[in-house]
Amino acid sequence: MKTLINNFFILLSAALLLAGCKKIEITPRNVVPPGEALKSEEDLTKALAGAYAQLREGGYYSGRHQRVAQYLSDHIDGSILNGYDADIYNLRSSADNGTQDMYANPYVLIQRANTVLENLNLASTGDSKKKFEGEALFLRALGHFDVVKFFAQPYGFTADNSHPGVVIKTTSSFENNRKRNTVQEVYTAILNDLRVSQNLLSGSGVNFRANKWAAQALLARVFFQMNQFDSAYKYSNQVITGSNAIFDNSAQFVTRRFDSTAAGSYKNPEILFALGNESNAVLPWGDLRNNLNDSLNMGLRLTSSAYIAGTLASDRRKAWYSNNAGTYGIKKYQNPKFILPLLHITEMKLIRAESAAELNLNLAAAIGDINDITNRAYGGAISPLPTSATATQVKQLVRDQRTLEMIFEGDDRIAQVKRIGASGESSFIGSAPWNCYGFVLQFPASEVNINANFIPNPQGNCSR
Repeated sequence: MKTLINNFFILLSAALLLAGCKKIEITPRNVVPPGEALKSEEDLTKALAGAYAQLREGGYYSGRHQRVAQYLSDHIDGSILNGYDADIYNLRSSADNGTQDMYANPYVLIQRANTVLENLNLASTGDSKKKFEGEALFLRALGHFDVVKFFAQPYGFTADNSHPGVVIKTTSSFENNRKRNTVQEVYTAILNDLRVSQNLLSGSGVNFRANKWAAQALLARVFFQMNQFDSAYKYSNQVITGSNAIFDNSAQFVTRRFDSTAAGSYKNPEILFALGNESNAVLPWGDLRNNLNDSLNMGLRLTSSAYIAGTLASDRRKAWYSNNAGTYGIKKYQNPKFILPLLHITEMKLIRAESAAELNLNLAAAIGDINDITNRAYGGAISPLPTSATATQVKQLVRDQRTLEMIFEGDDRIAQVKRIGASGESSFIGSAPWNCYGFVLQFPASEVNINANFIPNPQGNCSR
C-alpha cells in the first residue's frame, strides 16, 4: 500500500528547517512511519493514534491554530506583533509569511486518516473495522473543515458556493497538479464523511476518541457554519438530549473548565471530544499556554475592551482573565493538568438556541438554553430571558454570550463573523467586512509554485 505524503509536505519540512522554523513532525513515536506498509491490526491502531497525535501538534491545536485565529479576529492587541504574525493581523498574509503550518497540519491529519481507511482489511472483527473507519472519517472531516475555513471564503460567499475551496484528499498517495475543489464540493465531502461516521460509531468511549456524539456535534457545527439552521438544530438537539455529556451549571465548572484532574476530583462533564493526555500527565502545550501567560512572553494580549467586556463584577467567567499591570490575558489554559475540549455541550446549546431563533421555532428550548448559560455565568445576578422573549431577542443574547463563552476557543470568533456576513447581515472586524480577502490566508508558495493548476487567493483588500 502506498502511504506517500504529498510532495508539499516534504518540500515544506525542508523549507521550514532551512528557514529555522519549527519542523512539522510527520511521525511521532510509536506510530508506523509513512511509507511503511501496515501489516497488522496493531499497526492500524498505531496509524490511528498518529492521526490523533497530529491534532496535538504545536502547529495545530496546541497553539498555532488558535493564535492565527485570534490574529484575524478582534479580541487581541496587535500592536506588539511583528513579522509574519503582524502581516496576518494586518490582513496581508502572503505565500511566504507563516501560513505553512496552518495548511500542512490539517493535511497531515487527513493523510493519516486516509492511511487508516486504506487498511481497514487489517481489522480483526467487523466491530473493530467500524470503529477504525468511523474515527478516521471523523478526523478526515475535521481536517478538511479546518483548512477550508482558513484558506477559502466561507460557505455562502457565492450563491451556489462555486468559489474556490481547497483540495479534497481521499487517498494517502501523492496526486500531482490537483485543482482546488469548490467550497460546495468540500462541504459536501465533509458532511458525507460525518454522516457515515455517526452511523459506524457507538455512543460510548473515552472523550479523547471520536464517537457517535462527537460526529453529530461536528455535524451541528458544520451545518451552523453553513447557515443551515434546521440541520444544525437537529444535530445539536440530538447531542444534548442523547449523549452522556451534561451541562454543568456549577460555579466550579466556570473556573476549571479546562481541567483534567485525577478521578474523584472535578472533571468537565460537558466534553464530547477533547485533546489531552489519557493518563492525566502534566502537559505543557507550550505554544498555546505560553502565548497567553502573563508571566511569560504574552504573545497574545487582549484589548482593553475585550477585557472589560469579559470581567464584569457579576460574571464568574472573569476568572478566565488576567491583568498584569495593564497587560490583559486569558487564563483558560493554565491548569497544570490540562485538557482542551474541541466539542462540548455549551457550544451545542449555543448552536441549538441560535438555530431555533433563526427558524423562529422551538423558542422555549432556545430560551432555556441561553438562560442556562447566563445563570451559570452570573449566578442569578441578572434576570433570565422571559418566556415571552422574541426570536430577535434570543438571537442577540445568544450571540453576545457566545462571544464571552467561546473567547480564544479555536477559530470560533472569526468563523462567526464570516458566517453572519454570509447570511446577509452586516458583519465586520473593525472596519474590515467579513468578505475581505485579508481574512483568508494565502496558500504557501511551496503549494502554488509546484502546481500549475492551483489558483492562489487574491491578496487582502482592506484594513481594520
